[in-house]
Amino acid sequence: MFVKGFGRWASFTFEFVGRHPTWILVLPSIWMFGRFLPFWKDVDAVHQLISPAWDANILHFPPIYCFGARLPFWLTEILTSGSAPSIFEGQHPPFAAVFALVILQHAGVWVALRYFLLSLSLSDLNRGIVALLLASSTSFYVFAHTCGSDAMTSVTWFLVFGAGFRVLTATATWRTWVVYVAALMLAVGSRQINGVLLVWLPLTTLLMIGFRWLHLKSDQSLSVSRQARIAGIAVATCFVVLGIEDSLVAYLSHRFNIIERPTFGATLSDRIATWISLLSAEEKDRLLVRVEALTADANTRLAIESQIKFGPYHMGTDRVIKSALEEEGVPKEKTQAESDRVILRAAICFYETRDPRLVAVILREFAKGWAPTSDYRVALSGPLATLRFANNLARDALPWSQLPRWPIFNLVCVRNMVERAEHDWVIEHWQGVPILVWSVLFVLVGVWRLRRNELSLEVLLVGLTVLGIGAAAYAATCVCVYSTPRYVLPLLVSVFAFGSMVFSNGRNRAG
Repeated sequence: MFVKGFGRWASFTFEFVGRHPTWILVLPSIWMFGRFLPFWKDVDAVHQLISPAWDANILHFPPIYCFGARLPFWLTEILTSGSAPSIFEGQHPPFAAVFALVILQHAGVWVALRYFLLSLSLSDLNRGIVALLLASSTSFYVFAHTCGSDAMTSVTWFLVFGAGFRVLTATATWRTWVVYVAALMLAVGSRQINGVLLVWLPLTTLLMIGFRWLHLKSDQSLSVSRQARIAGIAVATCFVVLGIEDSLVAYLSHRFNIIERPTFGATLSDRIATWISLLSAEEKDRLLVRVEALTADANTRLAIESQIKFGPYHMGTDRVIKSALEEEGVPKEKTQAESDRVILRAAICFYETRDPRLVAVILREFAKGWAPTSDYRVALSGPLATLRFANNLARDALPWSQLPRWPIFNLVCVRNMVERAEHDWVIEHWQGVPILVWSVLFVLVGVWRLRRNELSLEVLLVGLTVLGIGAAAYAATCVCVYSTPRYVLPLLVSVFAFGSMVFSNGRNRAG
């Protein structure tokens, strides 16, 4: 009797949430504002949100977020003081402006999660389950509470998956494509690794076409010709988004006299350093011979030697390269640009060795992203990044003398906030559940519902591509830079998006 009564009560609760999902998606944000000040993504957020337009927020960090996120600063200053600097100038916003940005980021999460939720064909019961599942992932809300471009990952990825699912299930309108393009623009314009999202819909559509050919009796709702048209539009969208992003970078570079060039060589240098640090002196000598043999350029060879002897780019190799360039007579205004090119060429030479130990380091960190990393570990990235920056300020405040003295830069305040976050039940409730466990659980649920004819094979395949694109993004990250829990966020989003799709109704046919 008790079990039946509890089952009826649980069903009623889930169905009620399913009919009114928005409020449950907003509740974690209310909790965050009630418990924590905004978080700050270390020095990255300074470059993105405070510094005037320069190399870092035009070339290294995509400029759409860097300058678009300053609009709340500008508006808040206009309303409070009557004037505000241009979004391209150095910023000195009041603390209220930080809250304005964070509120907008939370609103973006609400909109994205609701849009994704309503893109799926779900019963009231299953929609309630999925809404609670999505709201239970604190990482989505912690990053929305964090000033920095990672805040856009949850927003843009869920919007892309929601719009793409509507396209694949023949429920799309022209508004769906507008959402899809806008989300891709913001995704690519906030973090470079989000570029992997560009290929998700084209590849998934091609997979559905292949599935139709292999299963002639498939009851997919779209014809092959329409599927091919969708694939064509998705591919064209990729080029449009990339073209707009490149044009914006070119325009800003020209406007602010910045030399366009790739700047991720320093990031690759950090990745290589984690491998070199494991080698003995003799192994480093042998590696130096192997890598230097791959290039004849003197500066590149010098950078390779410095990488092995002194460490990564920002730990001394940059000074070695710049000194060599100055001796060659390279103009001072071009030294940084040429230094970026040199370290990139040197890093590529290291990768060209395809050393098994480097591969092992990458695979080991990729595995750690699945286990033991959990939603809790990812969520703590926000407060820990805030603490890291507060520690830097406490050690040496001189380089940051122009920064406002907000409470989130006060070391005592931030330490208390981190301690509270580490033991906050909303943040820590999934602490013991690694991402791998969630993935296996959702696969099992999908297979079980497939066998019961409650889920179509096509929808399950779409869900698996969502999981795959998240894994691809994290794998690419591990190849390019040493991993930290915050880099697992795209994978976490994909896992929970996949988990939501396996609760979709069987009549919802993809493709």
